[in-house]
Amino acid sequence: PPAPFTTSTLQQAAANRLGWSAKRTMQVAQTLYEEGYITYHRTDSTNLAMEAIGTARDFISHNFGQNYALEKPRFFKTKSKVAQEAHEAIRPTSVQTLASSVQKNRDQQKLYEMIWKRFVACQMAEARGVTVTVTVTAREYKLQAKGDTITFEGWYKLNGDTNELRLPEVAEGEKLEFVDLTKEQKFTQPPARYNDASLIKALEEMGIGRPSTYAPTLSTIQDRQYVEKIDKRFKPTSLGLAVNDFLVANFPNIVDYEFTANMEYGLDEVANGEKKWQPLLADFYTPFEKQLADVTQTAERVKIETEKTGEKCPKCQVGDVVIRLGKFGKFLSCSTYPECDYKANYQNKTGQKCAKCGDGDVIIRKTRTGRSFYGCSNYPKCDFASWTKPK
Repeated sequence: PPAPFTTSTLQQAAANRLGWSAKRTMQVAQTLYEEGYITYHRTDSTNLAMEAIGTARDFISHNFGQNYALEKPRFFKTKSKVAQEAHEAIRPTSVQTLASSVQKNRDQQKLYEMIWKRFVACQMAEARGVTVTVTVTAREYKLQAKGDTITFEGWYKLNGDTNELRLPEVAEGEKLEFVDLTKEQKFTQPPARYNDASLIKALEEMGIGRPSTYAPTLSTIQDRQYVEKIDKRFKPTSLGLAVNDFLVANFPNIVDYEFTANMEYGLDEVANGEKKWQPLLADFYTPFEKQLADVTQTAERVKIETEKTGEKCPKCQVGDVVIRLGKFGKFLSCSTYPECDYKANYQNKTGQKCAKCGDGDVIIRKTRTGRSFYGCSNYPKCDFASWTKPK
């Protein structure tokens, strides 16, 4: 079974299973912690208190049977490169408190149930099963199918669904009846863009950040419009690309992944009393101060690329309508600005017509909290809204 939750694995699981942002996960976890349902939720440790392990094993024996409980406690090794392990893993304060007892709101119930199940499962017996492989020979071709049969559920019992693929019973040498043949053409795909879960996982693997900084980091790059979320995945904006190019060109040593990880490690040594803070900061700040002064004197002003819409400016009929980034997000402007001051609201169209009114376009909009949803360009005349992209 998987280890009990740390901050990063909780955020990843909530993103994958519930579709939540890291910020939303931490907000719900904060309320659960404040109301005494879970232990401290900012942690990089997978360790559990022996008393908590004991109560989990007693609960498992009483509710599932002795064969589901472990004879000895199961311990997990923390995987983070820069784990401080000042707190134990995220777990329920009482294993007797079920998700149905958390009655304040549905979000709390969902997150608590995930935490409770992960905690109990980590002290349950392993599932056991057999893998069956069937090889079918057809002329010079050999076709294989594999299926798993669970003989003992173990910790799978908590989830109910083992996702096993069952194969029909066949005997060696048996002739099979041909039913159907389908073919698919597939192409290699580039790596998918990061979502909340995969970005947090990458940060943790590279030793960048702390349990308390993952969610704020993801929020900050969105608030500053360095990235935008499209279908729950991060896409760099023209502003983000410009800032990144500037920093890489002028401060390559600072934006290096290894630098950040090494700085985190050095700060850990300071916190543990193994290193003085003055030399650590002096080694960084003295060359950085000179580097910053040089860049300030020599760097050219960054030009942020605009996105073309393919339309002519309706005001001057000379320039093109382009998409620019402003303080409050994207807006439409004339490419000849400041000669032409044309300005209009930007609508992020999906290329689909609204199924409700049949006239408006389906556009991507944002709530006050920054969460994306799909709406109609004719709002408020048409109140179509959906969290998922219309088919």
